[in-house]
Amino acid sequence: MALVATATLGVSLWLGGLHWPSSPALAQAEPAVERATPTNATSYRFTVGDYSATVVSDGTLSFPVGFFVPNVAPEAAAAALTDNFLPTDNVLAHLNVLYLETDEHKVLIDTGAGNTFGPTVGYLARNLEAAGIAPDTIDTVILTHAHPDHIGGILDDSGNPVFANASYYISEPEWNFWTAPTVEMPNSLVDADTQASTVAVAQKWLGAIGDRITRFALGDEIIPGIVSVPSVGHTPGQASYLITSGDDSLLATGDVFFSDPLNLENPDWEVAFDTDPTQGVATRKQLLETVTGDRRKLLVPHMPFPGLGHVRAQGDAYGWEPIVWDFGFES
Repeated sequence: MALVATATLGVSLWLGGLHWPSSPALAQAEPAVERATPTNATSYRFTVGDYSATVVSDGTLSFPVGFFVPNVAPEAAAAALTDNFLPTDNVLAHLNVLYLETDEHKVLIDTGAGNTFGPTVGYLARNLEAAGIAPDTIDTVILTHAHPDHIGGILDDSGNPVFANASYYISEPEWNFWTAPTVEMPNSLVDADTQASTVAVAQKWLGAIGDRITRFALGDEIIPGIVSVPSVGHTPGQASYLITSGDDSLLATGDVFFSDPLNLENPDWEVAFDTDPTQGVATRKQLLETVTGDRRKLLVPHMPFPGLGHVRAQGDAYGWEPIVWDFGFES
């Protein structure tokens, strides 16, 4: 199916608590979302070598299990979730955003959902401020891919740039895919309205910062210390980012995998949100094999906050080992 996003398209879907965005600019199409004040931790500080790093929460999303893995027998998905003490009706996805202070830059990887997914997300700017990070001091925003929950925080409720002084980076194939006059997703497992809504939001939000975006080839170094890693399948130009300082490193994965156990114990299960689910499975399995072999520390956007941990191999499947929480006392 060929989909054409136009300025008149307006689609708004609720999927078990997941609000799929409408278009054009939500600041004009819908009232500003009212959000509660979080009562638990919304940021987590750590280091990558000499770099100061902070994971900042943008909130959480939930969506029906059958929507997430539509080709999986419901009883199989329910069994996997039950075995891991998780509810069987909805998948809960955190939205973790990484902030870095490198030798030269103040960097954000992705921007959260902004006003595109309803009241349970869109907390990034508020939580950055609470962590002592002023959005206008961020000079570099690096995007993994152009789904609404990763680019929606580019604009505030009034349609103005949140990161007013930042330069943006996105891969060339990702930019070319979403900004084409006709966007085709013949292998997607989501419905046509959801596809069209996603395209429209990507085009609007990327268009708002088009003159500030640098496009790069997958595999390129973005800035010193941050190298892009091809991670296509979820979208045609998705990139993960390998952050290296001295002998320490961290891989920010983008959406190669989302959920333990649905994606780790069952890496062959196709995910509805992948533009090409078959390629998504292949990329997921390749990355999981690599990071377990390297014992790589990961930042995963949709894992439980703060989304930091390792993947362990367990037979032909995998499991998630979150980091041990560090209170970060200064000596």
